[in-house]
Amino acid sequence: MLGFAIVDKQPTADATAVWLTSRIDTTIVRNTNAAVIRHDDPDHDRKIRSLTAEHFVVLTDGTGPPLPFTHANRIGVFVDLIEQTTAQQERICRAVDDYSQRNKTNLVVPGFPPIPTPTEPKRDAPQFRALAVADYVGEVWSAWLYTEEQRVRRTVAPKSGKTPWIMPEELNSPAIAVFPTVFADRVKPEPPFGYTPADGDM
Repeated sequence: MLGFAIVDKQPTADATAVWLTSRIDTTIVRNTNAAVIRHDDPDHDRKIRSLTAEHFVVLTDGTGPPLPFTHANRIGVFVDLIEQTTAQQERICRAVDDYSQRNKTNLVVPGFPPIPTPTEPKRDAPQFRALAVADYVGEVWSAWLYTEEQRVRRTVAPKSGKTPWIMPEELNSPAIAVFPTVFADRVKPEPPFGYTPADGDM
C-alpha cells in the first residue's frame, strides 16, 4: 500500500494535478510527490494511471469525468475516518481510566491533537487545489496513526513485559493498524499500472 493520490481535474482547467500522500514511517505521513499534466498531452491518461497505480485515489471537489480510474473516493470519505479515530481515542481513554481505578493509580490520559478540517487552496489552480486536499488527507491519516501509537504504547508493561497491560484484550493488538477496519473495507487502491480488467471485473 503506497498511500493516497489526490487528483484535481476541473473541466475548465488546462491541466490535471496529482499529489501523492504517503506513510514514510510507522506513524509519519508526508506529501511525497506532485505532478501537473496538461490536458492536451497525448499521454495524459497514461501518466495519470502511472502516478495513481496502487494508490487510493481521492478526487477534489469539482473533479469530473472522463477519469481513468477503477476506484476513486471523494473527500467526504475522511469524515468516516475522523469518526472512527475519535471513537478509538475514546476507547483508549476509557481503558486508561478503568485501569487507574482498578489499580488505584493516577495514570495520565493521553492527549490527542485537534480534529483536522479541510482548508481552502491558496490559489485557484490545479496544483493548489490538490495540495489543499493532500494536506488534509495527511493530517487525518496522521491523527489515526498517532491514536494507534498511543494504544500500542499501553499494551505491554515496560518493566515486566506483561500483556495485556493498560489496554484490554480487545485493544491489545501489538501492531499499529494502517487504517481502522471499516475504513479499510471502504477504500480500494487502483490496480497496478498496465493492469487490464478481465470480463466481470468492472
